[in-house]
Amino acid sequence: MLKTGRRGNPFCKDTHDLFATLVVSLDLSDRTRFFRTYPNAFTTDDAAANLSSLRFSQSNRTSDPNDPQRIVTTTTTTTFSMSRDIAKGICQHFMDARLIENAADPTSSSFRDRGIYQLTPKGLHVLERFITKNGISADHLVNVFTTQPICMKLLHLERRQSDDEIHISRSVIDVVFRRFSGGRHPNYVTDPHDSRTTAGVARPFVDNLRPADSFDRSGGVELQDVTEKGKSSGPAVVIKQVFNSVTAIDWLVDYTTCCCRDEAAELLAHFVRYNLIVLYLDKSKAGDRVGQLEVRGQNGGEAEYRYGPRILYRVTEDGRRTAFGTDAASAVPKGVSVGMEAKASSEGSLDDDSSSTKSNDRNAAASDRDRSFAGGTGLSNIAESQIVGRPSVAELFKNDFSDSGVAAWPKDQHSTTTRLRAILDEPALRSLFRDFLRANYCDENLGFWIDVADFRRRFSTTSSAVGGSTQQATRKKGAASNAMETHQQNLVAAALHIYNTYLAPLSPNELNIDHNLRADVVNYVNRSLAEVAPPGGAKPTPPGEEPEIPPLRATQVQTLLRQYERIQEHIFRLLATDQVPRFVRTEPFLALMDPPTVEVGSTTTLTPSTDAAASKPAGQKP
Repeated sequence: MLKTGRRGNPFCKDTHDLFATLVVSLDLSDRTRFFRTYPNAFTTDDAAANLSSLRFSQSNRTSDPNDPQRIVTTTTTTTFSMSRDIAKGICQHFMDARLIENAADPTSSSFRDRGIYQLTPKGLHVLERFITKNGISADHLVNVFTTQPICMKLLHLERRQSDDEIHISRSVIDVVFRRFSGGRHPNYVTDPHDSRTTAGVARPFVDNLRPADSFDRSGGVELQDVTEKGKSSGPAVVIKQVFNSVTAIDWLVDYTTCCCRDEAAELLAHFVRYNLIVLYLDKSKAGDRVGQLEVRGQNGGEAEYRYGPRILYRVTEDGRRTAFGTDAASAVPKGVSVGMEAKASSEGSLDDDSSSTKSNDRNAAASDRDRSFAGGTGLSNIAESQIVGRPSVAELFKNDFSDSGVAAWPKDQHSTTTRLRAILDEPALRSLFRDFLRANYCDENLGFWIDVADFRRRFSTTSSAVGGSTQQATRKKGAASNAMETHQQNLVAAALHIYNTYLAPLSPNELNIDHNLRADVVNYVNRSLAEVAPPGGAKPTPPGEEPEIPPLRATQVQTLLRQYERIQEHIFRLLATDQVPRFVRTEPFLALMDPPTVEVGSTTTLTPSTDAAASKPAGQKP
């Protein structure tokens, strides 16, 4: 039984897990409709049939506490069973969360019978994360990942476990807004205003503008600068960073883990409450579908967000300061991390906020509903390149910005290991650290550490998903057992790849480690390969073919993993004591931790006869 929130939708994590399990069990292939072919697609009947009897098996390998040399495998199987109508309702929720879209009409928001559907970039991100976390053998999805775009920057919003509501606090609203607004690089869909070339020229907001092919929506909501002619031949007025209210909701649903448009509208209402955005223009007509959502803070502050096709908002001066990271209030709360698998913690947030929300729709005549929020929002900013304004990381390295701190640093072994863990957990720092090691001809140490960490994760878990479609029953018979066998072969291949890359004699990235550590691994690998070798020795591999994977046993792979972990610990100590103290003194590291302050301009007025711009008070209406 799936738990549902106050809107009647399944919890976000359950939604993502069920979606990924369904996709793994589907046969994504070419589908044809009205003489058009859609690749990597599935039909309504496919989804409904698989959801009617969907099995997900997960096997965990652990050592027997009574016999450490023995591996115990525990398999858990979860079965989903639902009627066709309920299955269609679940698929409709997948569409609302922007995990799938209608292949023939991407603008359609309804899941229909006899439809053809494809995964969205957000759906691919959720699927890839699920496969990686659960160790699923998904070779049949390789073509999907290599031929379709995937969302590389998805904001993961932390939710309350009790009711799945998004945690709300000022500090993290600022972080979400920074991504939404484009940060230091606003995501203009048209050329921004240039006083030297467009002085005094009126430029209205362009609706339904088709962006250039090179435009990247993941960089932030689509912004435009609007120029209005002044009254009575007065100076022209420039309104910076204007956006459509509906487009803003679409962006948040596409690039965050918001599961519906209502959740996105609530975040935007909090943007209004904290004066990050403000209503610029509302030209709604009688037939327009216009929604309104209100939020109320714990201290009594109220705000509303109106959304419709002819409603425009603009970024305020406070919003621009927050986007640039120049406002102290916009600092990321303690515990927020920017990384591929990082997830924010609401603990330590200084300005936890409780608020209530009410929404209504003119056409639907929906009644007002109380909406409660509590706690401090957390999120992870996927694949971001900067860690500006992060007190958690900056605090960790603060002693290194002074001469006394640097001098005392190597004496504290605990601090060096803690800082190295922070570097390894932070993609931006890890990439910079890799460049530093490469310049010092020892980047193979970091490569080995990362590969072993990934190998350890893959060893611990394997999963499989099988749908209940009668048309696919024969083809998928025994899929769970085949997945275990394939997973074992992949583990052996990964283990030998690490050995041949870093530890084997004359390997391309041979580690410079203690002779005894290397000898133990080399001797064990040679002994294990000799035990499983066929009589007469292995046959030579024909040219152009992949070499056959030796059938090592699970206990042998586990022992090899333990050997790797010994070397990994040795490498970690070397990096912490030898490389990290030198790395934190480099200019690129110091520049990343303490970026220069950038001045933010204000809304301007222009006089056609001059190029000079005069400041206008923030928030003043044209």
